Amino acid sequence: MRIKCIVTYDGTHFYGWQIQPDKRTVQEEIQKAIYKITHEEVTIHSSGRTDAGVHAVGQVFHYDINKEIPEKQWIRALNNFLPDDIYIKDSFIVDESFHARYSAKKKEYRYLVSTKPYNPIERLYVFQHNRPLDIEAMRECAKIFLGEHDFASFCVFNGLGDTIRVIETIDIQEEDGIVTMRFVGNGFRRYMVRLISGALIQVGSHWRTKEFVEDLLNSKGKKKCLFKAKPEGLYLQEVYYEEDD
Repeated sequence: MRIKCIVTYDGTHFYGWQIQPDKRTVQEEIQKAIYKITHEEVTIHSSGRTDAGVHAVGQVFHYDINKEIPEKQWIRALNNFLPDDIYIKDSFIVDESFHARYSAKKKEYRYLVSTKPYNPIERLYVFQHNRPLDIEAMRECAKIFLGEHDFASFCVFNGLGDTIRVIETIDIQEEDGIVTMRFVGNGFRRYMVRLISGALIQVGSHWRTKEFVEDLLNSKGKKKCLFKAKPEGLYLQEVYYEEDD
C-alpha cells in the first residue's frame, strides 16, 4: 500500500531533507523509523527538498510498504521512533497514482523577519534583521513577481530544468515586530523563496529599489540576485493537492 504523511520538523540541526553521506537529514531519520516498524528498506519521496536550517510545518512525503497497518496508526508508530525535532502530523492510505512531488498543485512558503532588537532565543527561527522595514515598499516590489515569469535570476540555475514558475500570492504582514512574507505558487526552484525574500528585504531597508529588482527579474538569468536571505527564517508551510481544492 502507498502511505502519504504530513510532517513538521525543526530544520536547525539537519543538513536538509535529502540523504547525504555522514550528514544528519530528515529523510534518513524517517526512513530509519519506518525500518524499525516494518523491517523493510524503503525510500520516501517528498514534495520537494528543504535545505540545511530550513523548517517545515506541512512537508508531505509518501512511501510504498507491504506491512498492513491502519492508516492513522502510522502517526503514533512513526513518532515513537522519530527524534524530538520531527513529528508526523497525519497519515493516509492513498492510491498508487498519488506522488508527493508530481501530484502537488501548489506550495506555500513563509519567511519570517524580525525588526525588533536582536533576540538570541528567536535567532534559529526568525531572521534577525533588527531594523525597521518599509512594508509598503516591499508590497509594491512584490507585485513584480506575481504571475508567470522566468525566475532564472532568482534561483540556482545551471542550464538544466525549467525556471518558469507562477507565483499567485505574495502577502506581507507585520505584527509585533515580526514581518511574515507568504508565498504561494505552482513551484519554487532551489533558493527561489530565499532570494526573492532577500530582494524584498533589501527594498524594505531602502538599500535597493523596486526598479533594480525588476531589472534583475527581466534579465532572465543574465544578472543574478545576490541577496539570499538566511535559511532560519524559511518555512515550508503547506503543499496543496487536487483533493484539497
